[in-house]
Amino acid sequence: MLLELSHLDISYKGSEYPTVQDVSLTLEKGEILAIVGESGSGKTTVIRAILNCLPRGGTISKGSMLFEGKDMMRLSADGWRKLRGKDISMIFQDSGNMMNPVQTIGRQYIEYIRTHSNMSKQQAYDLAVEKLVMMNLPNPENIMSSYVFEISGGMRQRVGIAMAITFQPKLLLADEPTSALDVTTQAQIIGELMFITRGTGASMIIVTHNLGVASYLSDTLMVMAAGRVVEYGKTQEIVGHPKAEYTKGLLASVPAIGGKRYV
Repeated sequence: MLLELSHLDISYKGSEYPTVQDVSLTLEKGEILAIVGESGSGKTTVIRAILNCLPRGGTISKGSMLFEGKDMMRLSADGWRKLRGKDISMIFQDSGNMMNPVQTIGRQYIEYIRTHSNMSKQQAYDLAVEKLVMMNLPNPENIMSSYVFEISGGMRQRVGIAMAITFQPKLLLADEPTSALDVTTQAQIIGELMFITRGTGASMIIVTHNLGVASYLSDTLMVMAAGRVVEYGKTQEIVGHPKAEYTKGLLASVPAIGGKRYV
């Protein structure tokens, strides 16, 4: 078992009740889990808790998290630094917002690589270019010398994914990685994520409000509403035979094209 969350509650300072309650899930090596639900349902909070990067005031108030059988709740600050970026990486909704606008992409990428390795600047540069090429980015040397505001949204996402997969992590956490992109670029990014996970054997948890993306990508599906899990199981079983009324409503909201819903 790669990851196991058991009866997780997540609370914020000043709130009377936990924001997220009683979340349990398991993830095997190579498995892709999609978490779906409306805005505010707790999807992003769950994956941020896995990476121990909840916003200020957020804490895991109950439950346990195991990664490869090790208790993540007992990790020291140094233990988290070693885990993040190498074994577990995150792809953000808009990777450009997570980068420093006054430093070139190359400078940030090289610093990231050298933080997690003993590589020289040249070795780090070469590895960064290699990963940008893998993400089908044209002229990677130009991208390395560019600032984040000088490239498109789709290119920013590809840079973010390239950085996240640099060390071939065992687990990728993806927070709405395509929501800010046009439909064509969305399809390209989804294809690249599939290629990465299936090609390397990495596991992934993807947060999305797009049921079409979720059903195409994932082996397992978790549906959340109001901070709770309302349905969890194999994707095709839930899409084909939903049990919860909330899930039925989500599926019914997908627009039909030619009388058919593509989920």
